[in-house]
Amino acid sequence: MKEKSICVVIVSFAPFFLVLLAETGNFRTPLSLGGLIPPTVIQILLLAVLWHRMVRRPAKEFLKAINRAIDGDFCARFSCDDGNATFKKLSGAFNALMGSVEKRMKELSENRLLQNQLYENEKIYRSALELSCERILEADLSHNRIAYGLAKYSRAFPFLHTEMYDSMIRSIAENAVHPDDSSRFYQTLSRENLLEAFRRPDVKEVTLEYRLKTPEPAWYSASVVCLNSGGRDGLKIIGYVKNIDARKKQEIAIYKRSQKDGLTGLYNKTATQTMIEAFLAGKGRNGRHAVVMADIDNFKNINDTFGHAQGDLALAQVAQKLRGLFRSSDIAGRVGGDEFLILVKNIGSEPAFLKKLKAVGESFHTVRLKETPYRISGSVGAAFYPDDGTTYDALYKRADCALYHSKAGGKDRFSLYGGGGTPRPERAGQAAGPG
Repeated sequence: MKEKSICVVIVSFAPFFLVLLAETGNFRTPLSLGGLIPPTVIQILLLAVLWHRMVRRPAKEFLKAINRAIDGDFCARFSCDDGNATFKKLSGAFNALMGSVEKRMKELSENRLLQNQLYENEKIYRSALELSCERILEADLSHNRIAYGLAKYSRAFPFLHTEMYDSMIRSIAENAVHPDDSSRFYQTLSRENLLEAFRRPDVKEVTLEYRLKTPEPAWYSASVVCLNSGGRDGLKIIGYVKNIDARKKQEIAIYKRSQKDGLTGLYNKTATQTMIEAFLAGKGRNGRHAVVMADIDNFKNINDTFGHAQGDLALAQVAQKLRGLFRSSDIAGRVGGDEFLILVKNIGSEPAFLKKLKAVGESFHTVRLKETPYRISGSVGAAFYPDDGTTYDALYKRADCALYHSKAGGKDRFSLYGGGGTPRPERAGQAAGPG
């Protein structure tokens, strides 16, 4: 390419030498000053034409292309004659540059359209949430900053004096959330936990149900949705809170009803076992407790004599008395036809506990059947945690063994399961007939 340009310049001097040859007769006669003027003029004109074609015109076209690019025309391109080596290189470099710029601008334009669409979608989403939620907020987790919603939160919680997301969550957990839910509230909604959760591609939303610390604790649901995957702009979230108190309390009521025995109002067999297992594995692990089993002596005779309806009435009356004998924190359930099981939590001295067992036996003595008081009796057996067992099954079997010992010893009494496996009988009182 460069050789071609040099050749063009050299060839441009050919007319000059041809005129000289004509003027000098092939250089045989001397050249006068006047004779030098015509070839010189011709050469200057040729060089001017050549300069215009190889320098001025491509430079003008190049500047024109640059100005188009400056004005925002990223499709601007520059081309020149292949014989112009220097401008051909400039043309290639400029066109490559503009091709790259055009590509980047298209990408930026597409990203801007996408961002605008996302922003519009966010506004629509936020507006919809504000109509159905008590509070919403937007936050940049990467920079620990609240972007929207702080004013409404500050009105709901006047103690808030921060624009930092994590500080706000901690302050609400400590000052407004029910103590039983406070730790779980902060652990779930903390900045650290959300950053870790949203790093996983399968997690798009984090939810939590909790109670606020009000005179009558109310249930709320908090949901946090990831708006983007982080990157240069940071990980952004939108969170919203709904009042679910009515629904939650209804669910709790339904759940409690499902745990209760329909006849006596005590816990049913499954709920009794589940609750005792959970207590022994958790808060009650290091305490001393007792499992008490009791049933009505000769219950079949009541059904045969008075009918099943009166038998059910007797069970309901005994259950009511048992509820009155034990604390609300104890777990009392009906685990068989006429069998009752009670977990007495954190028993004190053994004499006080024996007095309680005697009261259990005496509670069976009087029921009203067909509007008439009748005296019946009940047998009782007890086993201790952890002395006689550390699991529900072990304690159930040993309390049942003690109950059987009371039955075999004449009924109307209570027995304690001994550490060596031999129950110790204790007299609970003498049963009588109709009174």
